Amino acid sequence: MFYCEDYEDEYAGTYAHDVAGFSDEDINTIFDGEPDAYWNID
Repeated sequence: MFYCEDYEDEYAGTYAHDVAGFSDEDINTIFDGEPDAYWNID
């Protein structure tokens, strides 16, 4: 069986995860579990 960690990510498919490169742990810590909050970074 083929295993790919990218498909196990909770926030896979979000901009913060896929494009900006934040891990699930980063999103949970920095953005309080809201990947859409990435757009509020100044």
